[in-house]
Amino acid sequence: MPVYGLGQAADGSPVYAMRLIRGETLQEAADRFHRVDCPGDRGREFRQLLSRFLSVCNTVAYAHSRGVLHRDLKPGNILLGSYGETVVVDWGLARTAGTESDGRPPIDPGIAPADAELTQAGEVIGTPAYMSPEQADGRRDQVGPASDIYSLGATLYVLLTGRPPFGPGQISDILEKCSGRTFRGRAKSRKA
Repeated sequence: MPVYGLGQAADGSPVYAMRLIRGETLQEAADRFHRVDCPGDRGREFRQLLSRFLSVCNTVAYAHSRGVLHRDLKPGNILLGSYGETVVVDWGLARTAGTESDGRPPIDPGIAPADAELTQAGEVIGTPAYMSPEQADGRRDQVGPASDIYSLGATLYVLLTGRPPFGPGQISDILEKCSGRTFRGRAKSRKA
């Protein structure tokens, strides 16, 4: 998403102007597709969703070719414009491949079931329902292009099934299995 201008508000806080995309997220489009009950139109609409997904894959492939990882790919971070635009947004967790630290202080990554679709920051960063095992385990030094590709696979799963690969009730369990840490009061011992 291009930034057209930077500045400061009267109170000194930073402001910026970005491109406005009118449309919906890939999540909203997938939800609508899976709610609609008109079999004749479904094949064409699904092919359009897959075409948009392919555009996302090409965007991510380009970013990887330039050494950039997104680290929070999910259907809610993909905008579908009214005129065929497909834009991958929310590059706030992006980093260049091979850099371990993102400069953020670690925080408690406790995940409540309702947080399955929300981006998490801290030791575990990303969106739990879409993050790769190495992200879920907080092994940032192992997060690479394959991690984004895992998230793309989880996004494709949403297009195919209408739901994320892991439901809200499963997120805490998954993170505990990967990391051995406690999430929301439940303890797990890490085995060597």
